[in-house]
Amino acid sequence: MKLISFLGTGKYESVCYHWEGKRYESRFVAEALARLSNVTSAVILATEGAEQTHGQALADAFANAAIDCQFKRIRNGQSPDELWDNFSILTDLLDTEEPALLDITHGFRSQPFFAGAVVAFLRTIRNKTSSVRVVYGAFEARDANNQTPVWDLTPFVELLDITQNIHIFLQSGQAENLAAHIEELGRKLACEWARTKQGPRPKLDNFAKALREFSESLTTVRVGQILLSNGRKPSKAAQLLQAIDEAKADLTQHLPPVARVLDAMRAMVEPLTPERTDLTGDEGKALMASLARLYLSLGRYAETGIVLREGWVNLYATSQATCPGQSFDKQEREKAEKRMSLAGNTERELAGLRNDIEHAGFRQQPLPPQTIREKLQRFLDTFEQAQLATKPETSEGTIWFVSRHPGAVAWAARQGLKVDRQVAHLDPDEVQAGDTVIGTLPVHLAAQVCARKARYLHLSLDLPPEARGLELSADDLERYGARLEAYHIAQE
Repeated sequence: MKLISFLGTGKYESVCYHWEGKRYESRFVAEALARLSNVTSAVILATEGAEQTHGQALADAFANAAIDCQFKRIRNGQSPDELWDNFSILTDLLDTEEPALLDITHGFRSQPFFAGAVVAFLRTIRNKTSSVRVVYGAFEARDANNQTPVWDLTPFVELLDITQNIHIFLQSGQAENLAAHIEELGRKLACEWARTKQGPRPKLDNFAKALREFSESLTTVRVGQILLSNGRKPSKAAQLLQAIDEAKADLTQHLPPVARVLDAMRAMVEPLTPERTDLTGDEGKALMASLARLYLSLGRYAETGIVLREGWVNLYATSQATCPGQSFDKQEREKAEKRMSLAGNTERELAGLRNDIEHAGFRQQPLPPQTIREKLQRFLDTFEQAQLATKPETSEGTIWFVSRHPGAVAWAARQGLKVDRQVAHLDPDEVQAGDTVIGTLPVHLAAQVCARKARYLHLSLDLPPEARGLELSADDLERYGARLEAYHIAQE
């Protein structure tokens, strides 16, 4: 391990520094740290004036300790350019695989500040979480016997890591790095407790575990795991909420700033925690809406569209079709999807938007990001006010889609229509009571469909004169307001 220390021009007094159960008396904290630790080399950062004042005496001290010592010239820091030069010098010294002990005791004016900034910078871009320890010889805290403590300031640097990763979690839902830091803190606190056995044993491992599992479920859109309890096991959201409450006492005692942001984490998770075993009814809809709103607030638009679409299916589903897991009924889910696909323009438009997102905008006219967000917000507001479909509007008959145009077929797929039979031309004699026929049928064929007690949904367009007679793409259909409208046609 190498020691990196600052040297100033002050009149240093000889004091007895003590650190980690050891003591050494010296004028120079750098010499004391070298003898109190296992450093094998030292780099002293000094201005020209500091090196002229104390350089030789400090070099002699290191020579007597048989420790290699080098001086690195830094600038006085009288301009931003000089400060950036000093920042680069320290960055180069610390940006290595070798562990370092960084002493900021004699750092002058801005030097301790930018030293901390360098450490934080490297911990962020290089993920160096434990290779640098920051210490300070607290001369002002010496006692009547001239005993001077060396304070380990590394926890304050680690606080920057944890704070940054809490911010990442609150802004994105990603918690892997935060969970790793919490685990590391928990191990350190447990080791300290094992030496003293004072007070209750700190328990942060459950908090880290709950954070990681909730984040993984959020990232992979495991709606059932996030929202639903499984037998005696609470949902991932409920487990995290409980773990936050349990960790608050330990964090308040050992890392107070982190404890202060737990309320923000709690506010993020709490709307997802009412205990449910399925997602039917108004409570199930409210949970799905809360999850969609969380995804939207995190800027995760694809997940927002997925949750809204599945939430809309839930409005038409039985309980067995709304509980992912062993009790899930696939056939009931397919029936609910069929009901939803025929229910109204809002549901179909949402399906089209979700398809636009999931296919990464590979269209002639992909929606711009701002439009996607605005539409998702509108769909979310509409979903929160949507009524439960207590009875399906149609029977479970065959759904026909009648069209010879590839653009219309592609449009139907975008809308998420559940089609049983797609045909270019319809033979009315094949249609049965309870079937649904979708297309642009001539009036006489549509009347025959209705006469057979089937439902007819007309594919309507607001087509301008210049587009008539042209082969239209799915994008064209969307641009011209394609929609399904129910008609009952009877011959007089």
